[in-house]
Amino acid sequence: MSTVLSTRTLRAAARLTLALAGLAVPVVAQEAGTGAVRLGLTYEPGYLPAMVVAPVTYADGFGEAAAAVGEILRTDLDFSDRFDILAIPDSVTLDGPPNYALWDQLGAVWLLTSDISVAPGTQTPLLRVSLHDVVFGNLENVQAFSLPPLDEGDFRMSVHRASDQVVSWVTGDLGIAATRIALRRRDGDGSSHLLLIDSDGQNRQRFSTGVHNVFSPAFSPDASRLAYTTQDESGHFSLVEANLITGSRRTVASGRLLMSPTWTPDGRLAYAEGVGGNSRIVVEGTGPLVEGRGSSLNPSFSPDGVWFAYEADPQGEPQVYVRRVEGERARRISIYDRREDTNAAGPVWSPNGDRIAYSALSNRRWQIFTVNPDGTDRRLLTRRGESEDPSWAPDGRHLVFSSVDSQGSTIWILDTMTGRARILTAGQLDGLPDWSPPLPPGS
Repeated sequence: MSTVLSTRTLRAAARLTLALAGLAVPVVAQEAGTGAVRLGLTYEPGYLPAMVVAPVTYADGFGEAAAAVGEILRTDLDFSDRFDILAIPDSVTLDGPPNYALWDQLGAVWLLTSDISVAPGTQTPLLRVSLHDVVFGNLENVQAFSLPPLDEGDFRMSVHRASDQVVSWVTGDLGIAATRIALRRRDGDGSSHLLLIDSDGQNRQRFSTGVHNVFSPAFSPDASRLAYTTQDESGHFSLVEANLITGSRRTVASGRLLMSPTWTPDGRLAYAEGVGGNSRIVVEGTGPLVEGRGSSLNPSFSPDGVWFAYEADPQGEPQVYVRRVEGERARRISIYDRREDTNAAGPVWSPNGDRIAYSALSNRRWQIFTVNPDGTDRRLLTRRGESEDPSWAPDGRHLVFSSVDSQGSTIWILDTMTGRARILTAGQLDGLPDWSPPLPPGS
């Protein structure tokens, strides 16, 4: 009995330590199963509590849906990088109420149970998800979610939202499952199109733009709109805003060169436009934000809208700068050495506001870095191939980026806290990924 109590106390203390102290002992990044990579860097992960995801129970007629829900939940919670998902031993009996003492002995901290039934007096399936605190032996939270039919497009996203609720219950932070990633895919004939993919790599959809070439997709802050630039066969550029709910589109700007659209926190479009051999940054409705000699592009705004990061080349090679929106002298936050190739590009501000990610040359190869907004605490995150185009997940800890190496062009997702990485797409000519905010119901 004393051994069980000691184990219980240790794991309860570990949970408390995680909540109060954040990050813990440095470890080397581990491989994440199929499609994972050992980045060869040292990260500082927090304690990962062990979770059991029990098979979904179900009413008559929902067996296939229950199997799909169980697989989605397990994958989402694994990909959240917040839990150590435990396998269920064959010897364990799952019938009846949860056996907290048994799960506790097996090392679990959390137990997730779920069931599918029909709401009384309706034909609407309900997915009920219950989170059990194994250490203290009680039901922590429970919530029901309306579940579309298995063959409808919103089925997977509805389960993703349930997964994110579990993450929020345990950590207090946003989950990343109910999101999508937009990217540019080049075709064999030299043209390109946009692709939308759920964060777990499933539900891939081609997004039609009706033109020969398309670049730089960017989700709006409420995930209801997608901006991108197009180039027709004559070389003419357009900046387009597509409403993902209604399907309507509008042309925001057109010209000889339009690049790197993004959004201000209050939902206005910012982008770079070519002017007389240079480029300047423009915010829709307010005019130029940065202009002058050389090229300025790739703006990205702090969550409060007070600051923005961007790429410029006043010394003759691109570097990353930070400046107040209301105007003051810009501060370079990337490393510049005129005797070396120290190019830096494509800054993206974390939704938490605490880090800026960008790509820069390291040993003559493009890699992903993060840095504090004041330029301190610079961290190299990747060491493989040519890695570029970072974009933050809404949780502010995961990044999606593109990488080109001897195996081809690949889109990766990286947990910046543990170094765990997984492949999103491979075997295609993919790049310029953008990670959406959490998607609202019906999107």
